[in-house]
Amino acid sequence: MPSVVQVLVWPLAPRPVGVAIALVSTLPIAWRLTHPAAAAFVGTLPWCIPTDGYVVVGFIAAFVLFYSLGAHVADLRLVAAITLFGVALSVLGSWLNHEVPGEYMGAVTAVVLPALVGRVVRRQRQQTSKLEQLTAELEHERERTAQLAVAEERARIARELHDVVAHGLSVIAIQADGAEAALDRDPALARKPLTAIRQSAEESLGEMRRLLGVLREDGAGADLAPQPGLAQLPALVERARATGTPVTLDVEGEPRPLPASLDLSAFRIVQEALTNVHKHAAGAPATVRVVWGSQVLALRVLDTGTGGVGAPRVNGSGHGLVGMRERVKLHGGELRTGARPDGGFEVTAELPL
Repeated sequence: MPSVVQVLVWPLAPRPVGVAIALVSTLPIAWRLTHPAAAAFVGTLPWCIPTDGYVVVGFIAAFVLFYSLGAHVADLRLVAAITLFGVALSVLGSWLNHEVPGEYMGAVTAVVLPALVGRVVRRQRQQTSKLEQLTAELEHERERTAQLAVAEERARIARELHDVVAHGLSVIAIQADGAEAALDRDPALARKPLTAIRQSAEESLGEMRRLLGVLREDGAGADLAPQPGLAQLPALVERARATGTPVTLDVEGEPRPLPASLDLSAFRIVQEALTNVHKHAAGAPATVRVVWGSQVLALRVLDTGTGGVGAPRVNGSGHGLVGMRERVKLHGGELRTGARPDGGFEVTAELPL
């Protein structure tokens, strides 16, 4: 090692003594990470031996040993005690070797400075570890909150779908009664309610499949009021205007009947998007555009709010966007949200027909 090489070329004292001092001073480096306090203690012992200059060899290892002491020992009192012990031995060694007072400070610095640096590094590592732990906890809480929001939204959608399916089954029952009554009098007349039964059954079966795809909380009560659809958009727009948001409704294409759950989801998406406008861009003009395509129903809600380009736009904890995503996903559609290049915000939902 470099210390031994230095001893072999040092002309001041017997070489065996110098080699022994070099070994005792530097060998503790091998266990400085597992036993830093013991390593620093043992490494300083040879410093009090008068060697006519060889004590400087121990200072080469002192920087490493006392840095490890400060960085890896938790007990501050133990660090301070061993550091003071090292200071005392370094001063004693300098005195025994008849060094000038200025060299005493060099010996003390070789002990104190590395210990202080190691302590600062330890403190920074602890703070970094705490910040990482806090960040992980916050991320876990955010994920948990998002999962709860999704579960709540799915439960609400499930309750709504439950009502839609129940309505479809009620229609089937009523049409079946009519078909049974007409079957004996006019079999041809019974064909019409039977056709309606088949259509209602197909729609209800589709709604039931969607219902099985979401979660429903046990014991949750159902809303007995009729579920809204796109036919109620004019009334929704009027309510938005009454709250101070100037809304324009544009409809392109030929409207046609939709499955009840799709009709309900389309209405809720527009409703939530307008709520988003009212919360984040109150008073800003907004446009609701409904485009009836051959295979896709496109819903677009945009505003000219002053939130700024790229400004985030979520309702509180983001549950509104979660609800829209869940509804669009339920029907295999696509949802896009974001700031408009010229200012304001835009929500676009495309639902397959």
